[in-house]
Amino acid sequence: MRLTLDGDWNATVTGDPLRITPRFDFPGQCVHIAEYANVEEWQRFLTDTFGSHAWLWDDPDELRFAPDTRELAGAGFRLPYESPTAEDRARVPATPPVHPGGLRADEARDFRLEVATDLCRAPGDTVLTCLSDLDVLAEPLDARVGIAPDVALLVQHGTVVGWSLTDPARYLTTGFATPTPTRPLPPPVGCSPPAWT
Repeated sequence: MRLTLDGDWNATVTGDPLRITPRFDFPGQCVHIAEYANVEEWQRFLTDTFGSHAWLWDDPDELRFAPDTRELAGAGFRLPYESPTAEDRARVPATPPVHPGGLRADEARDFRLEVATDLCRAPGDTVLTCLSDLDVLAEPLDARVGIAPDVALLVQHGTVVGWSLTDPARYLTTGFATPTPTRPLPPPVGCSPPAWT
């Protein structure tokens, strides 16, 4: 399968998803999938890869690729501030099932991955689904590509239209800390489940 991002930037789905444990940084309201443990390693990671990343005042979502293989090396997604009505959230499809897969960029150049605009929370916050637009709900999804454990890209008409994180409580953490996915972490001080936003 070939995916389109940023209008004219393309990647091909491969059989090798990332084996990196996601980090749901609750205070930062973002999900990181990359193997860096501090700011210096993060800066080195950005220098050693290409793709979409924050730049000055611009703060898009991130998909980063290794320049030698053009394979996906890491990702970062920001949670939208908007939460649709209960009726719209109920329309988020449960199908198709997630198919694990990595990504290989068609060419080694930077692009911009727009941040999703709508956060749809499943009952009990078992799944966080972030959509580029509520119009996505008018038609079924073509695919869910599981790029990392419990993280999937949502595909419609060959275009990435959002992403999801299953069982987010397992991946709660702060900053660069590594979560313990075998057991849920307690919520941050001052917050009680299910207050994700």
